[in-house]
Amino acid sequence: TRVVQWATGAVGGAQLQEIIDDPELELVGLFVYSPDKVGTDAGVLVGRDPVGVLATDDRDEILALDADVVIHAASKGHGVNTNTDDIVALLESGKDVITTTTYSHLPTYGADTEARIVAACEKGRSRFHATGEHPGFMFERLAATITGLTKTIDSITVREVADCSKVPTPEMLFDLMGMGKDPSEISADNPMYRAISVQYEQAIHSTADVLDVEIERIEASVDTAVIDHDVELALGTVRAGTVVGQVLNWTGYRDGAPFLICEEYWVVTKDIPQWDLSVDDAPLIRVLVDGMPGLRLDLAVHDEPVPGLPGTNAGHLMVGMTALRALPYVRQAPPGVVTAPVFGAAQRPRRRGA
Repeated sequence: TRVVQWATGAVGGAQLQEIIDDPELELVGLFVYSPDKVGTDAGVLVGRDPVGVLATDDRDEILALDADVVIHAASKGHGVNTNTDDIVALLESGKDVITTTTYSHLPTYGADTEARIVAACEKGRSRFHATGEHPGFMFERLAATITGLTKTIDSITVREVADCSKVPTPEMLFDLMGMGKDPSEISADNPMYRAISVQYEQAIHSTADVLDVEIERIEASVDTAVIDHDVELALGTVRAGTVVGQVLNWTGYRDGAPFLICEEYWVVTKDIPQWDLSVDDAPLIRVLVDGMPGLRLDLAVHDEPVPGLPGTNAGHLMVGMTALRALPYVRQAPPGVVTAPVFGAAQRPRRRGA
């Protein structure tokens, strides 16, 4: 399979390393955003021997390549987001695209974007698949799959605990994520919250599709935690009485009741007595199924650096691998938007009295 890697950040770098290491894959192109990477051999960028493919920032050069699939790992955080335009152009050029950027439920992302991607697949006879760790896997695949063990489901909660003390920049930790701010400054209207909200809304709607239910609405909220002493971090001090933890919540309602719930716990200290969670648990995914029978599944991740990739950790690796592991299945699918099959507990009507 002839593969193009698109972007080489923490996620894309892990993917590029795996493409080079996998004898079933042939790297034929590499697109980068950083000018200082242009002209560098792909192998050298990720701690491997040279492979003879040089990084380029020329989109037309990539579009002209004879390639089967593009592994698209562009960031959502660029000031100018060209991701949709890039994906459409790649699909129209006849290349399949597997992306870890947030397009996991196109109707939720936006009708215009959905129509453009569907039309591009038709024009190029190509396939499009969006994946990732969360959204993309934890709710839509992991949580939905274990519901196959149940008779009935009242609600499903997917809770992710993240140790934010390791965030690499003060701008991200303090300005965007809001750690160290007064609790009154934190709300669901914050730019960071709005920016990630569409991810979890898509996860909820994708899971609803698997379970064959309709979500009437999604309500969003955020709660904060403070403690009575300073917390010293590598990036600075979080003062007593300011935010040391947040719970970001998205609740999808079915028949007027909470049914699918995403919870993101962001913490910078293990000392948050009002929460029965701590930084010691992170990274952690907890799936709670309230039903018959009730289920609880904890997935703890060994958060360790990835050899040869400074700045890349287990979380980045998991995101990247979901795209590469999907590659053979996407290639076998008919042209169009490809969604992964999941055998969950479809919520069918019950007989009266059941």
